[in-house]
Amino acid sequence: ERQAAAIVRRAAFHEAVDAALHDVPSSERTPEDAVMLRQILVDAPRTCPGSPLFAHDRVQALVVNVLYVWAVRHPLSGYVQGMNDLLAVFLLVLVDEVSDEADASAIPDDVLDDVAADAYACLNGVLESLDDHYVHRQPGLERTINEVDGLLRRVDADLHKHLDDVGVLLLQVTFRWINCLLVRELPMRCAIRLWDTCLAEERGFRTFFPYICTAFLCHFSETLKTKPTEDVHLFLTSLPTAHWSADEVETLLSEAYILSTLFGSAPAHLAHEPDGITPCGGFL
Repeated sequence: ERQAAAIVRRAAFHEAVDAALHDVPSSERTPEDAVMLRQILVDAPRTCPGSPLFAHDRVQALVVNVLYVWAVRHPLSGYVQGMNDLLAVFLLVLVDEVSDEADASAIPDDVLDDVAADAYACLNGVLESLDDHYVHRQPGLERTINEVDGLLRRVDADLHKHLDDVGVLLLQVTFRWINCLLVRELPMRCAIRLWDTCLAEERGFRTFFPYICTAFLCHFSETLKTKPTEDVHLFLTSLPTAHWSADEVETLLSEAYILSTLFGSAPAHLAHEPDGITPCGGFL
């Protein structure tokens, strides 16, 4: 039954690709769709720079197909830069399941077609769970930033004050973290491990991710509190995470879980302290 459903789902995706791309002359695209497609074509080669898999023309074409079909089917948001990074996580996992080869030329066409359809389904699940992160004015993203701000005030007031004193807004710090779900800040193997936990949690990217972002900030608390304005900006745009391994991610997830346990059941945790909890710098 599951296999039959997969066959139907994959066929529907390939029909959607034909309808959106192959059966529509360029001259008949709306101006908005044409601009969106051009941006996807620019971003596809930028996905996972340095990865042999994503350097391959077939995979870049796959990325374009998935992102464009998703965008035209979701006109309220359309394509938002960074969605290509989200898609990359699923593609790497799915390709690893079907092939031991990093070279996409070794993967049969029909297998790669199935990977594209399955990646679309996975991406669709995540993006639809975060639907208000990508629509006009991005209210979901703003809400998540505010949640991180409130949590940071509770658990590391000194860091929150230092960021405020040096003029660093959490919007500047966390916008890309939330928009790309930390894919750009972590090695891909670490991002996959982090995503595994978020996908296992009920509405994890919506409800658990603010705790991850807060724990991530607090991880660098002592370093950040010693830096002046220009160094804080530089540090946060080039975090020393390139050599992170599973150990660091497990620690990050554990710290996020502690925060969710302390504050998750307190509806007003952004405005009030839960009984018995005192804000303290260096909590994590």
